[in-house]
Amino acid sequence: MAIQDPRRESETLAALFELDLLHGEAFPDLDRLVALANDICGANIAALTVHDEQRAYQISTSYGVRDTMPKAECLCSVPLARNQTIVAADCRVDRRLAEARYVVNAPFVRSFIGSPVGAEAGIPIGVLAVGHTEPGRFGPREIKRLERVAELVNGFLRQRRDAIRANRAAAMTGAERFRQQQFELIFQAIQEGVSVYSADGKIVESNPAAMQFLGLTRDEQMGRITGDPRWKIVKLDGAPFPEDEYPILRALRKGETVRDVQLGVQLPDGERRWISVNAAPVHNPETDAITHAVMTFKDITAQYGAELQITEHNARLGDALAEAEKANRAKTDFMGVMSHELRTPMNAVLSCALLLSQSKLDPVQRRTLGVLEDAGRQMLALLNDLLDVSSLNADKVRIEREPVSLVRLIEDAAVIWAAEIKAKGLSLQVMIDPALVAPRDVDPARLLQIIGNLMANAVKFTTVGGITIQAWPQGRQSGARRIAIEVEDTGPGVPPEAAERIFSPFEQVDVSTKRRHGGLGLGLHVARRLAMAMGGDIELESKAEQGSRFTLRIDAPLSEAAAPEPVTPVAANDEGAPAGKDILCVDDNPRNLYVLGAMLRAAGHRVVEVGSGAEALATLREQKFDVILLDMVMPDIDGFGVLERLRRMNTVNRETPVIACTANVLPDQIESYKRAGTVGVLAKPIDIRKMLQAVAAATHAAAA
Repeated sequence: MAIQDPRRESETLAALFELDLLHGEAFPDLDRLVALANDICGANIAALTVHDEQRAYQISTSYGVRDTMPKAECLCSVPLARNQTIVAADCRVDRRLAEARYVVNAPFVRSFIGSPVGAEAGIPIGVLAVGHTEPGRFGPREIKRLERVAELVNGFLRQRRDAIRANRAAAMTGAERFRQQQFELIFQAIQEGVSVYSADGKIVESNPAAMQFLGLTRDEQMGRITGDPRWKIVKLDGAPFPEDEYPILRALRKGETVRDVQLGVQLPDGERRWISVNAAPVHNPETDAITHAVMTFKDITAQYGAELQITEHNARLGDALAEAEKANRAKTDFMGVMSHELRTPMNAVLSCALLLSQSKLDPVQRRTLGVLEDAGRQMLALLNDLLDVSSLNADKVRIEREPVSLVRLIEDAAVIWAAEIKAKGLSLQVMIDPALVAPRDVDPARLLQIIGNLMANAVKFTTVGGITIQAWPQGRQSGARRIAIEVEDTGPGVPPEAAERIFSPFEQVDVSTKRRHGGLGLGLHVARRLAMAMGGDIELESKAEQGSRFTLRIDAPLSEAAAPEPVTPVAANDEGAPAGKDILCVDDNPRNLYVLGAMLRAAGHRVVEVGSGAEALATLREQKFDVILLDMVMPDIDGFGVLERLRRMNTVNRETPVIACTANVLPDQIESYKRAGTVGVLAKPIDIRKMLQAVAAATHAAAA
């Protein structure tokens, strides 16, 4: 049997329930019309049948019996579904009708004509049908006669519809009419566009806001469908909006309530506007069938334009951020290159000065050499400060905590500056609270750097009096987590207005001070930033012409492990000292290679020097070494390449400890050397004491 279109079925049901035909009421006028159809068509059975969602109901028949049956079993389902007159000469052989109840059961209809009827044009609610128990009884004359009677039935249905509507209007109370008027006023006054669509997707009502937005009159809007090609609908990215995603069609076809769908509408005049759309279905209260759908929309063209500008602005910001990050990477790369290029020759200068200082020199030569060493150390200090500032600004400084004897560390710092303090005729006092004897977890290199910067500042600006170093646990309790280290001088003091400024980079008390004492003004800035990285800060107390007191406070918890004993450098000529080690030095700079070899030989070690990574690998295949000092930046095969190939070689040096000996000592670089497999890192210019300690530690660990 034929199936009715769901959209037409909803309209059929709405019209049927409005006519109120299914309450068992008798309809004499309809009975007379059905009898007329039976007589003039020469039939022996006639009926007027209507259908709801599930069943067929005979509301008038020529044989006085009103039957009801499932819709699928009714002969009239086919003409109703197709909304056209259907004729069958023999229902038994007509596939459309062969399984109908009245064909396979009594009264065994063979000939059949069915014509749709209804009160609204195009919306049938039932079928006027005639039948005969013999085949071939109906021709064109009977078809035409039945259709004329069907028109009379339509007239009856229209009169009933109009009467029902008139009665309903007459029965409406004053309050109901007032509410209806209020609804109309609201509908007209609402600022959002509102359009009502029928079940077949056509506009049946719109408010003034919708008409104004679309630029059409009410008459021009009525009957238009959603997919009207004169209204091009696009997504926010400009792509065509798929028809099955239209909000109003989702409401009509799927019964969905759709909210806040943003889309673009290209109006008939070519302008594109942006709207936010809501849509909801309207159901028949009795059948729950969807009869209409309502769409509301608001103009978001201005808002969308602003959001588009924000998106474009954010995109520009993103590009600017990418450029800034690129520039920052370039700066970091530049700092790494600068470190390498400056430290490499500085290593040769200071190391050669060290070697010369161990030879016999006359007073003039020794003084000249001292000037050379001082200048080199000053340049190295400036370079270290610049690199530290770069690392701190990039948040790349890592604090490596280990058990440390603070007493020993502070005493070492005092010893380092003792000679210079004495040379200026100043006194030096060191006072350390005994409660600090137990080891503390700190970064010894960074803590020594902070104390050294504070000492350098004190020595630089103090000409009369002396310098005092004090240290104690916070609250004077031996188990306190925080400690304080104080460096006090008797210099000119710092004016109150400059107390904070001197911690800024490239700042000193005033221009004259900078001219008189030199420097970049980075020492105190680096010291404070390092202190903050260690969980503390530096405070300044100062009085004009009476001196300054810098107090460092940091987190330094008691260590659960004992502080390691300092490694004593190997001395080949010391009685009972271990024998010298076989060391391979690898560096592409001949000056650095010479200096490394000279310092190691002076300490009693046996040294082989090679100037490239390829030479190093060839030598390592032939001779066993105790330690390898490896430059990490070389042409052709760099230090990383040497390490990677060495660990894959089947030679006696496969497990030989490697110490990176390099001018590239930014934090990320040092970390990369450790990941590559080095056991230590020596920064150029090479400190001979640190180098010998590193060699001793590496060989000791390898033997363990």
